[in-house]
Order: sequence, then structure tokens, then C-alpha cells
Amino acid sequence: MPLDQAEAIILRTQNLAEQDKLVVFFSRDKGLVRGIAKGARKFNNRFGSSLEPFSVVKIFYYEKERHELVTISNCDLLESYFEIMKDPKVNCAFAYLAELTEKFSPSRSREDLLYRLLLSLLRAARSGQSITYLTRYFEHWLLKINGLLPDFRVCQKCHQPVKNRAWLEPQKEGVVCEKCAPEKKIELSLALLQAIDWIKKNPPELKPEVELQPEDWKQLGRVLQSIIIYHLEDNLKTLNSFNV
Repeated sequence: MPLDQAEAIILRTQNLAEQDKLVVFFSRDKGLVRGIAKGARKFNNRFGSSLEPFSVVKIFYYEKERHELVTISNCDLLESYFEIMKDPKVNCAFAYLAELTEKFSPSRSREDLLYRLLLSLLRAARSGQSITYLTRYFEHWLLKINGLLPDFRVCQKCHQPVKNRAWLEPQKEGVVCEKCAPEKKIELSLALLQAIDWIKKNPPELKPEVELQPEDWKQLGRVLQSIIIYHLEDNLKTLNSFNV
């Protein structure tokens, strides 16, 4: 029963029995791991505030053969985001990002790109970046990393470049132009296409130079979430708990 360790982001915790906690953490090298922190609910326990959701930690744990859950022995806090998580909008948005991370990440699979993405968004949020923008940024790159992001600039039917606006096609594998759209339900305006191009090329802490209204960012969310839910084939508990 050797001791292992990892740099990780705490995604969520859940009370377990009378004194323990179930902890879901996401690490650079180990990917998604679930474990039990024994005694974590005791007053003045050894974990302190290190198991707060979205804390960046160095976590130490034991792993037993044929056991899905590891046993967390200790946890050192590296970066705390407790202050920004006091904002309900920020907290709900990151809970959504955490659920997406958990849904899309295979257990114990190295996820360096996704880990660095989540960490960069936490840091950008702490520096004051719009949480709505960061949510769209994560949705875009989650699809990109998983090979699910369509080409929004070419019509799936006539294969001509999309110049002004397009509509998401029913199978969510791309867009169709105005001429080819059988049903015009989920629209991508020229401004949204420009926003997608900006997200693709720039780091999350950089303020976007595209001129979008709040409703435009929400519409982009409808586009990306429609693709996410289509491929996930499952409901997201956190999706309706925030309005960004």
C-alpha cells in the first residue's frame, strides 16, 4: 500500500458517514481520482481548508488493489480560491465546470491539457475576468480537447465558407449556411463566429476584443451546451443553477 501524491484541483466533496468526506480531485498526472478523507469532518482536523472545492493542493493518498476509492492521508494547500468562491455566480459557474470535467474525464487517465485549462481559468477569475466569458472559454476548449468541436466556418452541406451567419445542424457535427439550413433553431451570428475565433487564439485572462452583448454570450452558451449535451447523452445537474 505505497503512498502516492499528486498536484490536484479539488472538484467537489461530499459528506460520508459521521466523520469522513468523499473527495473528487483532478490531477495533472493522475486525472480524475475519487477518495476518502477520513476524519475530515472532525473539528480541527488535519486537512484544514485544503479540501475546499477548487483549492489547488498537493494531495497524498494510499491506493489499494481492486479498490476504486483511494484513502487520502494528507493535503497541502498550494493555491486558495476561497475568496472568489464567495460570489454565488462564480461558485455556481465553477461547479458547472467541475461537473463537466468529471463527466468527460475517464478515471485515472492523464489529462494535462484539461488540468492546465481549469487552473488557468481559476487564475483568470481571481484576476477579475468575466465569469461568463470564462464559462464559454471552458465549454469551447472542452469540446476541442475531446475532438467534438465542429468547424463553424464551413457549411456541412454545400462546403462553402460561412461569411455572415449559420445554424447548428441537428447532429451537432457542424453548421449549415442560410441557404442550406433545413431548420433555423440555434443561430450563430457573425459576432459569435468572431468570438469563437478569439477564444481559439487567445489566453483566458485576455479581455476579448469582440463586441458582444450579454445576450450574445448567452447565445454562444446555448450553442456550445447543445453540442456538449448531445454528445454527453446525460443531464447536467449544475447547468440550470446559474445564469451565465
